[in-house]
Amino acid sequence: MGQGGYITLVNSTVSNWTKKDQNSYQMNSWNFPDTINAGTSVNVYVEWNQNIFNTQSDDGGGVSYTLEDAVGSTFQVQASASNGFQLKICFVNLQTNGNPKGSTINLGWNHDGYVDFILSGKAGNYTSTNLNAADWMSDNLNLLGAKKMNEFCITGSHDSGMSVYTSGTAFSAECNTLTQSNNIQKQMELGARYFDIRPVISAGKYYAGHYSNVKQISSWQGANGQSIQSIIADVNSFTTNHKELIILNLSHSLNTDVGNSSYRDFTQEEWNNLFAELKNIDNLHVVKDNPDIDLTKLVLNDFISNKAAVVIVVEATVDLGSYEGNGFYLYKNFNVYNSYAGSNDVNTMSNDQLTKMQDQTGKSYFLLSWTLTQNNTEVTTCSLGTASSIKDLANNANQHLAEMVYPKVSKSDYPNIIYVDNIVNSDSAAMAMAVNWKLE
Repeated sequence: MGQGGYITLVNSTVSNWTKKDQNSYQMNSWNFPDTINAGTSVNVYVEWNQNIFNTQSDDGGGVSYTLEDAVGSTFQVQASASNGFQLKICFVNLQTNGNPKGSTINLGWNHDGYVDFILSGKAGNYTSTNLNAADWMSDNLNLLGAKKMNEFCITGSHDSGMSVYTSGTAFSAECNTLTQSNNIQKQMELGARYFDIRPVISAGKYYAGHYSNVKQISSWQGANGQSIQSIIADVNSFTTNHKELIILNLSHSLNTDVGNSSYRDFTQEEWNNLFAELKNIDNLHVVKDNPDIDLTKLVLNDFISNKAAVVIVVEATVDLGSYEGNGFYLYKNFNVYNSYAGSNDVNTMSNDQLTKMQDQTGKSYFLLSWTLTQNNTEVTTCSLGTASSIKDLANNANQHLAEMVYPKVSKSDYPNIIYVDNIVNSDSAAMAMAVNWKLE
């Protein structure tokens, strides 16, 4: 017996993959299919041999696949135990955005869990796991530029500004308030394009916040993350060098300077003061004299054919005044169906979200909320190290994204936004591109 887990291979290319060779040494399970058809995925169980009479570091395996494309692109899945259990991809005769021929990427290993390798596109235009995601939209304008926003998939960040704990209430901690490990700019570099910003006022300044009204104790609990000023700086730094579309969705406003039991939504004046700060964002996308415009019906080229674009969506009952159309829009202008499962169980969350995807595709701009929610025990005890943090739950959910979602995607059922916590790599962007190629 030995440690076991799965690798998900996602073939979102236009070519079938054919197995050319397979070998292993001291692997209890290393059996890959002969063919992986275009537009499909497979889950392969891998198990190492941990027999005490064997030298564990010798465990290993390899399997090569050739794509039925014009150049015979080839890659190899490798298993190595020389420095801990690892699964790797070697780009033998294959080049993708961010991965030159001959390079190798380490997928890692999840005991009783999943790692994945995603490959999308066609010869001369492949994207994959370890995607160089800073320019993934502009790099794919030939594929996406003429499509309406509601006809393709992008990546989203949940509670985007909560990568740092700036200050918080008595019962808050990093484990029950922080949803991200990286600031907004780094999330953009890793491919996120839709950002959930929840503005709060704290000590007279604007921050991103993460708060809940705990009715059992008649108290608001939560914390502040990045300042709005730092978020503005992150956006401007990124869009200076990258011609991408950035969407900032503002919701859940909260004035925390009015006493804990009296936290409230922003007044019009408080919104105006926030807008005055946010107007310092560069490349705000302007649509004049069309207050009823549906931005989800515009094509990507309308936003970023030759420069970056930033759209600020305000999900609140508020008068935008002179800001309306000058980069600022009401929720009706970018109306997203966003209904999370509210569960800490992956299967429950997946069933909820995939059912909603089937119900909503074609009816609304659908956000797949691939997020898990702490239960009361986890909220109250995670700081003791005895329960999962928000980011622990996110890591569990994210490893299942490819194996659970990709098989359910079709031209009639697909997400417009893949919305996740704890963006630490470009996997969700690679997944979005896999969805987009499956829609071709």
